[in-house]
Amino acid sequence: MRAQGLDDVLPEVAAILADIRASGDAALLDWTERLDGERPELRVPAEALAVARLEDDVLVAVREMIAAVAAFCASQRPPDTKVEAVPGILAERRWLPLSSVGIYVPGGRAAYPSSLVMAAVPALAAGVERIAVVTPRPAEATLATARELGLTEVYAVGGAQAVAALAFGTETIAPVDKIVGPGNRWVTAAKLLVSSRVAIDLPAGPSEVMIVADSVADAAQCAADLLAQAEHGPDSEAILLSLDHSLSEAVGTLVAKYNNVTVEDMSTLDEALARAEAYAPEHLELWLSDAETVAQRVRNAGTVFVRTSAVVGDYAAGATHVLPTGGLARGAGGLGLESFLKPVQIVRATQEGLRRARRIVGPLARAEGLPLHAAAVEAR
Repeated sequence: MRAQGLDDVLPEVAAILADIRASGDAALLDWTERLDGERPELRVPAEALAVARLEDDVLVAVREMIAAVAAFCASQRPPDTKVEAVPGILAERRWLPLSSVGIYVPGGRAAYPSSLVMAAVPALAAGVERIAVVTPRPAEATLATARELGLTEVYAVGGAQAVAALAFGTETIAPVDKIVGPGNRWVTAAKLLVSSRVAIDLPAGPSEVMIVADSVADAAQCAADLLAQAEHGPDSEAILLSLDHSLSEAVGTLVAKYNNVTVEDMSTLDEALARAEAYAPEHLELWLSDAETVAQRVRNAGTVFVRTSAVVGDYAAGATHVLPTGGLARGAGGLGLESFLKPVQIVRATQEGLRRARRIVGPLARAEGLPLHAAAVEAR
C-alpha cells in the first residue's frame, strides 16, 4: 500500500486472527463488539434479504451494472488445451471453477453494492458453487443487491475479524478457498496474513487516479475526476500530470483545498508516461490529442481510460473496478473471470511416451542428484 503502510496494524491484526482461529464465533463477536460497538446476529436472516429495498432508479442501475459485468465476463473464459509436446505424452490443462469464495464488501459508514457486483458476477459466471459475503453493518442497498444476484449467505461482520472467519472458519461461517474484495488497511493486512492458508485476490489499498493531459483537456472535467477518486478518503491519491501550464493553473485553483490532490507540470509526453509507468496507478486517464495512440504505450495501470472518466469504469463499463493499487499494477491486473477459476493439469503417457521420457528424465534427474526419480521412470 502506497499511501499508508500496514506495519502499525499488523501486530493487532495477527492477534485478532489467532484469537478467532482458536475460539471461533465467540472471538468473532467479541472483536466485532470491541471494534464496531455491537454484537450482531452473524448470519443475515433470509427475511432481511427478502425485504431489503432499493429506490427504483437505483434498482435499474444495479441491474444494468450486473448485465454489463456479465457481458464483459462472458468473453474472458480461457480455453482448455491439450498438447502432445513429446510424442506419446499428452498434457492437458483444464480450467475449473473454485468451490467457494468469500467476498468482502466495505460497509459501516457507506454502502458499496457496486463492489459486491464487481466480485460476485464473475464468480457466478465462473461457476463458483458457494459464495459467502461479509460486510459490517449491512446496508439495505447491499442486501438488496445480494438478493438481485441470488446470494443468500451474507454475514454482518467486517474488518480483520471477518477475514479471519472466512480463512479459518467458525461454528457459523465455513472457510472458503479464496477471499476477494477491497477493504481498509486492517482488512488488507488480514488478507496478507492469511494468504499462506487461503488464496486472495490482491491487497488493494486506497483509491488512486492519475491523469495525463495536454491542452485539449477541460480543466473542470479534470478537476471533477481528480476529486471523484479523492472522495474515497484522505489517504486516496489523485494526480494530474499536465503538459500545459495553463491547464495546471486552472485545475490547481479548482482543487486547491484538497490535500490529497496534486498537480505536476511535465515537460514532454515521454516524461509524463515514464512518471505514470513508474507510479502504476489504479486508474489512468488520458486526456490527450492522440490519446488512442498513447494508450497502446501504457503497460502499468489497472485500467486506462481514453478521454473518459474513471467513474465510468467504477460503475458502467462492465470492466472491473477491483484493481491493483500501490504500484501493484506493474505485476498484476484487476479482478476478472479467471480470478475465480483454477487450472488443473492432466498428463497421460503411452509406452512410446515413457520410452521417450526416459531419455529426458534419466539424465536430468541424475544431474540434479535425484537418482530415484530416474529409477521410477526406468522401472516401467
